[in-house]
Amino acid sequence: MKLFSKKPAEAKSGASGAASTEPLSAERADEILREYSPEDNERQLTKWVARVVNVFSLFISLFLVYTAAFGQLPAMQQRSLYLLCAMVILFLVYPAFSKHSKKGVAWYDYLFAAASFGCCLYAFVNYEDILLRFGISNSTDQFVFVILAVLILEGTRRLVSPALSLITLIFLVYAYFGNVMPGMFQTKAGGLTRMADHMFMIPEGIFGSPLGTAATYVSLFVLFSSLLQGCGMGDFIQDVALGLTGRSTGGPAKVAVISSAAFGTISGAAAANVVGTGTFTIPLMKKCGYPPEFAGAVEACASTGGQLIPPVMGAACFIMAEYIGVPYSEIMLAGLVPGFLYYMSVFVTVHLRSKKLGLNGMPKEQLPSVRAAMKSRGHLLIPFAAVIYLIIRQYTISFAALVGIILVLLVSPLKKETRMSWKQIAAAFVDGGKKTVSFGVSCACVGMIIGVTTLTGVGNVLGNYILDISQGNLFLTLILVMIMSIIMGMGMPTVAVYIVQATVTAPVLMELGIPALTAHFFCFYFGIIACITPPVAVPSYAAAAIAGSNPSSTGWAAFKMAIPAFLIPFVFVYEPGMLFNGGSTVNSVICIFTSIIGCFLVAAGMEGWVVRPLIKWKRILALAGGICCIIPEHITDIIGVAVLAFLVISECRAKKMKQAAVS
Repeated sequence: MKLFSKKPAEAKSGASGAASTEPLSAERADEILREYSPEDNERQLTKWVARVVNVFSLFISLFLVYTAAFGQLPAMQQRSLYLLCAMVILFLVYPAFSKHSKKGVAWYDYLFAAASFGCCLYAFVNYEDILLRFGISNSTDQFVFVILAVLILEGTRRLVSPALSLITLIFLVYAYFGNVMPGMFQTKAGGLTRMADHMFMIPEGIFGSPLGTAATYVSLFVLFSSLLQGCGMGDFIQDVALGLTGRSTGGPAKVAVISSAAFGTISGAAAANVVGTGTFTIPLMKKCGYPPEFAGAVEACASTGGQLIPPVMGAACFIMAEYIGVPYSEIMLAGLVPGFLYYMSVFVTVHLRSKKLGLNGMPKEQLPSVRAAMKSRGHLLIPFAAVIYLIIRQYTISFAALVGIILVLLVSPLKKETRMSWKQIAAAFVDGGKKTVSFGVSCACVGMIIGVTTLTGVGNVLGNYILDISQGNLFLTLILVMIMSIIMGMGMPTVAVYIVQATVTAPVLMELGIPALTAHFFCFYFGIIACITPPVAVPSYAAAAIAGSNPSSTGWAAFKMAIPAFLIPFVFVYEPGMLFNGGSTVNSVICIFTSIIGCFLVAAGMEGWVVRPLIKWKRILALAGGICCIIPEHITDIIGVAVLAFLVISECRAKKMKQAAVS
């Protein structure tokens, strides 16, 4: 019996060995992860430095669990102690440049780690004195602020994103020279004293709310994710996805969509998702017959969308709940339909491409059993379900995460396949502590952006520029905000993407009367899609490295695949009922139903397939009908549904006539 219906496609380009249809070796996967995920580009440490890093990492995890269980420290102490550990780990583990990863810790990194320790310890020890001075800094405070700000910028550059570091630096320069800026950009705020008063002495800058969320429940969820992965949740997700969809048309590509979506809910980093699941799914797709560029694009889109899926949403949902002052359960509910539509459009594109290429699935005997996977690892769903239940019942996020962590430790020993030794548990806690570092430094960095915005009012200035250009026209404003969100989101991690959008772009939409939840979701959605928007499409480049394909071609293929997803945020702006944020239930149901049809038609138009290949004018008709369905108006919905009916009926009739002629 043949395994697949077509011969494997040959890779067009790529590094030696990347064109193989066999899963990548651990060494190659690690190499790709280091290249495209700064968080995984760790340097080689000596034994004693590694022990110091492990101690700080373990301390972060235990500190977070302890404060979640027995109460948090005062805000500045909680945040400064967390940042202290994160910055020390950062400068000891992550080199200034990727080419130095095979070298030991540089002398200046010891200096940076010591300076970070001293600056954060100063804030921790003197927090009462700082608070009692009511935002009035002295020369020592200003010196510590400057040193800490520089260290945060450097840490962000090497670990998170050079773009985020540069944007923050521009904001800081503006804050310093704001009182001498020309025209409408001039502000009364300016100089080092005002900056230190506002961004170090009060919880409005470095030690602001973003760092507060990172130092509490966000990092707890990172630890929860690390424990789940340590006891085999990733293998469970992959086996279930392969068992459910492996036999269907283009099964391996659908496995990539489902497994990457599920894995993304516990990971939240697109490039890491690509390598985590793509090392298995991309070679499998190529073996099935998919071109390398398309295989990489599927994985890039699927891995990126995991950050849009509740309940975690790349940890940004927790910050969103705090920003706009709504229960987290509402954020989670609002994210369901947009996330579903995103993955439905990717899934439909994969199915139509498989039909067009004539690709079948895998034989049953080659697939893992869903029943066996559930029997061996299904109990790992218990902590996940418990966390969601507690959040829906309005328990605090910290409590829900703490219960999830405890349940993982309780249920994982139930089966041999998921049982962790004490050494493995300790390693998971250490790994969780390391993973929180990027959240900490990025939140401290964007905290400075927020501090500059509130100090100078620059956010209002940028918003007024957009409104002046659009003349208050909602659709044109949405287009401009979309472009701005994509540009500002390129190459940045999820939490940083959202906080920047919430500070700069979301207020523009709120000025036009758009509800806060809708405005924040619109900007966040496009900030995430920026990950697969060329020219800076890091997940696509990571997928291309695995697929052995051209990075640019893979990036554009992913962008093309995500085009239906670009229309979804416009729908929930005009019909907030899609986010369950107002509007009648009937209108919400109609909107969701027609949006599903719209995404299908747009995907069909892009792929050129409905039952059989579409000729050019029918492809254009499908695209137009899809856009009509997505526009939340009854007349356009009727037009879109009519287009779908016409295409299905006409193509089915043409297919039958062709079959009759052949027979």
